Amino acid sequence: MARKLRFFKEQMSKATILISPTQFSGAPLEIGDLEIKLGEFEAELTEVNTNNRKLQRTYNELVEYSVLLEKTGEFFYSAQRSAAEQQREMVADQSGDSSLESPLLHQEMVIDPSKQVKLGSLIGLVPKQKAMAFERILYRATRGNMLLRQESVDESIIDPQSGEEL
Repeated sequence: MARKLRFFKEQMSKATILISPTQFSGAPLEIGDLEIKLGEFEAELTEVNTNNRKLQRTYNELVEYSVLLEKTGEFFYSAQRSAAEQQREMVADQSGDSSLESPLLHQEMVIDPSKQVKLGSLIGLVPKQKAMAFERILYRATRGNMLLRQESVDESIIDPQSGEEL
């Protein structure tokens, strides 16, 4: 019984829950009442720990989404700038006459807009250990028709189960 009480006090102090001396003062409690009270506190403590793990997991997901949006924004912003520059160059080149130096693909797209290439994108986070396997899977799934851009994420998150940084 004393061991349970000591364990309970240690867990309460870890959770920074203050126990006032008036809670246990007054009329002496029976051992049965103490066990019931300790059982209630233990159930509360396990619920608090469960909620803490859920909150940590949710926080980790939000950090991942934030990093993902930041990196994606940078990628598309740089792609948009590059496309705008290329568009300006093409307009400048097009103002002259159509010569042998103009790209055939561009001439074909001007003639038939149905032949335009449609691109898609896939964005996500993959652990560093699984990055090469993921790249191989994408390559095989797309039959080599892909462009992969990887960036490392500097922020680390804490795994709620093991407590280690990822």
